[in-house]
Amino acid sequence: MEREWIILGVLAAGFLGTIVALMLIMFLFPITRWIVLGLALITIASILYSFGETEVRLGLGIGLGTIAIATMLFPLLVWYVLAPSNRFFTFVKEGTVKIVVRGDKFEKALMQWSGYALDKEWNIVPENEWVKDGKVVSEGTPGARKYKEPWHPFGGLRFYGLYPLMDIYIYTFTWTGVAEDGEIDPHPKEPLSYILAEDDVYWFELVRAEDINLLPLRIEVLLTIRVLNPFKALFRIQNWLETIINRTRPLVRDAMTTDSYENLIKQQERLGVAIMKKLTKLTTGRKGTLEAEFEDRYGVEVRKIDVKEIDPPPEYREITLKKYIAERQREEIVTLAGAEAERMETVYRQIQEFGDTGRLVRTLEAAEKSPFAASLTVQAIPGLQEILRGVFGRPPEAVTREEYRELREMIEGLAARIPAQK
Repeated sequence: MEREWIILGVLAAGFLGTIVALMLIMFLFPITRWIVLGLALITIASILYSFGETEVRLGLGIGLGTIAIATMLFPLLVWYVLAPSNRFFTFVKEGTVKIVVRGDKFEKALMQWSGYALDKEWNIVPENEWVKDGKVVSEGTPGARKYKEPWHPFGGLRFYGLYPLMDIYIYTFTWTGVAEDGEIDPHPKEPLSYILAEDDVYWFELVRAEDINLLPLRIEVLLTIRVLNPFKALFRIQNWLETIINRTRPLVRDAMTTDSYENLIKQQERLGVAIMKKLTKLTTGRKGTLEAEFEDRYGVEVRKIDVKEIDPPPEYREITLKKYIAERQREEIVTLAGAEAERMETVYRQIQEFGDTGRLVRTLEAAEKSPFAASLTVQAIPGLQEILRGVFGRPPEAVTREEYRELREMIEGLAARIPAQK
């Protein structure tokens, strides 16, 4: 009997240790919690089976075994079938919000974003900050309170209600973003079951925006936007992004008329700041600015505006390119002309030093006709070798017939100037 109690004590200690270890595993790995619970039930069933009567052991074994198997299979069903298809359960990714509807009527919002919570009006607010009407205020402000997102033991996995009475709201959305390499990343109409809570960058273009000289321009604009209230963004406006873009276009167009294209591209970075100032100062028919209307009515905050590109018409670019090419060609011609003038001056000085121009011309004519005659003539005439070295920068035997001819023609052209220079 004493031996049986010792064995029972050892089994109990092992069982308790196993439970503690399993609880630790469950805390660290949420997906295994239900599976671990099933294993624990199997362990309990095994212990009871070992120390009970035959009928009792059989009943406990079958009952707990069935519960254990169901417990182990249920999380797999939830994780791989129900949640991905938004049936009873759903996954809420970090930095996003999902809307739960009851018969297409807004019911509640589910958010997963560390450090933020949803207030009673579904505004996204910082946790543990005093807020009122979705805005951070100082402590002691009348009506202000703190909000904290409830603890979600399974992370982004949420049970939202009984399907199909309750369902996840799905809507179509069209936007153009910017990839990591800076390239435009268009997204045609896509069904979405979530709305971003984090900042994101959206692209749009404005065509035929004229500068101060009425030159039509094509403008690419980047808007950094954050959703402040997912309920307002999805249910208080037909398409929140399209509305924001359409209300921002006139501000961009107006900013382009303040200067010429040449000056606008030089201050491209400052243009976004100027447009943002217009957004924060422009008053609307309602009380407040356009920025305040975006936030209070649409639940969206425009955090930054950047002008990505300013492009003139293709024909303007062609004219500008031709002008640039012409400038480069003019510079090249001036450079070549200067080099040629320097070369001519070198030849001119050498001719003056030789003295007898006519004799030099005849000598070069003979050198043109025969390389052998050229070699003898150059060696026979004092000073001719120095002239050739000075003009061509290499010894006489390396000079070709064509170069002799070119030098002769040059000397004949300059011959008339020699007497005037003496």
